[in-house]
Amino acid sequence: MIIGPCVVVTGGPEPAVLEDAGVRVIGAHIAQVGPAGSLAAAHPDDTLWPARGRVLMPGLVNTHAHLARSLARGLSLRTHADWRRFDRALSPDDVYWATMAALVEGVRHGVTTVCDFNRAGAGLDRALPEVIEAAGKVGVRVATCFGADEEDTPAERRAAMAEGADFAHALARKRSGRLRGLVGVRATTLAGVERLMQQSLEAAGERHPVHVELALDTTPAERWAGGIWPPGAAPALWAHADRAPRGLVSAVQGRGDTLTATGTSAMAALAREAELGWGSDAGANAAPVPDASQGWNADRRTLDVHYQRLFVNGARWAAQHFGPGLGTIAPGAPADLLLVDYRPATEFSSDTLLDHLWAGLLRAPISGVMVAGDVLMDNGQLVSVDEREVAARARECARRVWGR
Repeated sequence: MIIGPCVVVTGGPEPAVLEDAGVRVIGAHIAQVGPAGSLAAAHPDDTLWPARGRVLMPGLVNTHAHLARSLARGLSLRTHADWRRFDRALSPDDVYWATMAALVEGVRHGVTTVCDFNRAGAGLDRALPEVIEAAGKVGVRVATCFGADEEDTPAERRAAMAEGADFAHALARKRSGRLRGLVGVRATTLAGVERLMQQSLEAAGERHPVHVELALDTTPAERWAGGIWPPGAAPALWAHADRAPRGLVSAVQGRGDTLTATGTSAMAALAREAELGWGSDAGANAAPVPDASQGWNADRRTLDVHYQRLFVNGARWAAQHFGPGLGTIAPGAPADLLLVDYRPATEFSSDTLLDHLWAGLLRAPISGVMVAGDVLMDNGQLVSVDEREVAARARECARRVWGR
């Protein structure tokens, strides 16, 4: 398949903007990037996905989400205890349709890869298969885990970690390029961070990554003096880095782990010190637009930090588990692509890309989505699932969950 003619934003740490370009996709990967006319002439038998001058960008990576919590929208839950009650009320059917609804929302906003953290009352053995089935139906990439919580009993934590590692191993044996299992932990105190990390890394070994949710009530200035964690483990993913003390942030970066945070302004200072990915948490599965309160006073460093969060740091972690090159448009990279209805009235080039992202590109409607070479949305219509059915079934589940 050839996608073009379009304006290609290549992604990666140093993005380029290519005008009147085309991208040739073979199977699940990008084969060629070049002038649209030359590609079409050289491969006249290839199917054409007409881009009609739209912008083609890499798909977005959401590094921390609670997909099943999409059914809570409107409940105004605030406290940790509120969310625990909500999670306990979720049945396997609720998890399936809640996950489906959240992933459909993500496709509409250009999110092609999601790292999910699950705590549904249905339990690991009944909840995670529903997440995986929903992800398979929609067609996106999903890494999921069932979190062992510090507030669980020691036996419950050990069981969740062991079962999580077994689930991840079984999923890996199926050799799906779009689905991964993780070992998940939620730490509520600094004392618990090291203990849970040691246990989870031992359970995961070198084969599976660990997804850590920091539910800490600390300030960035609070001190942390942790010990040495087991060597040889896969790099971990830490959510809510804005809640972590600087010592922990430094130790995590030293291991080569990935830090992620939600929102756009709460972690502004931390984002200038550490490489952060973006996560939606329990909110909309849609990347945040830059903080409008700063308006045109934002310096280039601020713009670049936001770009790195959305297009580089999360994709770098995901590429370790879903394929090298994820988050870029280049030969050999996974064909996870977005067609965006954005036709600027001013110069659109490598020099002006960050300003366009700030002013309009991230707000423009997405008309097409491809994951691993498969078209999931074309001309604004989802082709992988019936969006109206998903919304109707999710609303039915929400009514039942709210009643419980």
